Amino acid sequence: MLRQLLIRPLMASTLLLLFSAGFHLALAQDDVTTQNGSTGYGGGWITGPASNPLSFLNGPAYRTTGQNTPYDLPDFAPMTALDAQLPSWISFGLEERIRAEGMENQGFKLNDDDNYLLNRWRFAMQIKPTSWFKIVGQMQDARAWFQQPPLQPPNTNRFDLKLAYAEFGDPENQWISVRVGRQLINYNDTIIANSEWRDQARSYDAVVTNLHLSRLRLGIFAASVVVPMDEGISHHVEGNNIYGMYGRINNVLLPTSTLEPFVLWRVDPTVSVVPTAESKAKTGHESEQAYGIRYKGLVARDFDYSIEGIREGGTDGDNNIRAWGTTEGIAYRFAAVPWKPRLFTQYDYASGDKNPKAPVHETFDTMYPTAHDRFGISDQFGWQNIKAIRTGFTLEPHNRWTLTGQWLDFWLASATDSLYNTSGGSIIRNTAGTAGNHIGQELDAYTWYELNRHVNIGVGVGHILPGQYLDIMEKGAHFSYPYFAINFKDNGPAHISRPE
Repeated sequence: MLRQLLIRPLMASTLLLLFSAGFHLALAQDDVTTQNGSTGYGGGWITGPASNPLSFLNGPAYRTTGQNTPYDLPDFAPMTALDAQLPSWISFGLEERIRAEGMENQGFKLNDDDNYLLNRWRFAMQIKPTSWFKIVGQMQDARAWFQQPPLQPPNTNRFDLKLAYAEFGDPENQWISVRVGRQLINYNDTIIANSEWRDQARSYDAVVTNLHLSRLRLGIFAASVVVPMDEGISHHVEGNNIYGMYGRINNVLLPTSTLEPFVLWRVDPTVSVVPTAESKAKTGHESEQAYGIRYKGLVARDFDYSIEGIREGGTDGDNNIRAWGTTEGIAYRFAAVPWKPRLFTQYDYASGDKNPKAPVHETFDTMYPTAHDRFGISDQFGWQNIKAIRTGFTLEPHNRWTLTGQWLDFWLASATDSLYNTSGGSIIRNTAGTAGNHIGQELDAYTWYELNRHVNIGVGVGHILPGQYLDIMEKGAHFSYPYFAINFKDNGPAHISRPE
């Protein structure tokens, strides 16, 4: 109730600010809290830069080594120029993303193809009268053209409210800050993040307290994920909440490392409960706790490592929850070699139900992860009932240009559980376990080029080759996903944070 009293008036006042400003974009939510959720140290990725194009302005990514060198093309930053003429307490900005993508045999159904164009723009405004207080609002319009109906999220989300929050305190320069309202949460890309590749991405209606003292950080939050509508102001679902504490301790055991212990508590009043042998499917109340730890770092500037483990417990209705997941990865860059080749490898595991009729829920719950390139750029599988290995490389032919190729191999952790998508939905199910557990393999290739500080382009293609499981269950349908993307983001000159 307190959260509703705080958030709803804030959203209304933010809308008035946006309309009075003529729909110009303010400084978006760019700080260490949102940038450091990725698997690598300092906001980077253990794997290649698939989900975002290189720049600090476009979220955490594996950086090129050309950060301090000139760009090839002149900059284009109209909001930065505008903000330079305005009082320091107000700033504007702008985002625009165009992406063309296709799907061949989508859902692993033969001859079910789709090709379409996505466009997303964001406008927002920041009011910051003092160093310790600001209000941020951001409008978003995401649309799909030429896509097969129905046109709905995640590709269509017209005239929505993406951000609407007030922040008391500076999370970088003060020991405590509180952020109230619609915001991003991105502490950990595997389980609690904003999934920016999606056209509408993810927001949370939340109250977040960030503590920062020397090497220590702690985020304490109560949140409810926003469920996007086709059009208009989206809302969260009452009672479907997530609470958590996410810690971060720098330089533990090794320099340039972080240790991240965390605990999450998810509640849902109407979760689907797996039936037992004596009962039918029904809904019940979920109370799920996840306890995890992640350790990641960078050795001698060229060797990255990350290891994470999560244990889940609690109840789904009358069923107990006993699930777990782990992910480990390493990467090494040969900095002295032409094109600076970087090799990476990663292993992922998430448990599944061994006996779907037993009164125990063993399927790992991925909660709210970053979807893109969690298991390849085709984005067909989620971190549930899966074993995956990946290896690949990134080349840097130019200090603003990367090329990446990778191979992945997928297996079901339990042949009697479902194959799940990135949203946690069951896409193929064979509880008898008669189709084996080798899902298939994926081959990906993609490239990103940063034209200037605010514009970059990318091209990629992912292809899934069916294994025994897909051969039997879906008649051997392969899957292909090509894309071309142009990104523009100008948040104005104000306070763009850099990951530590």
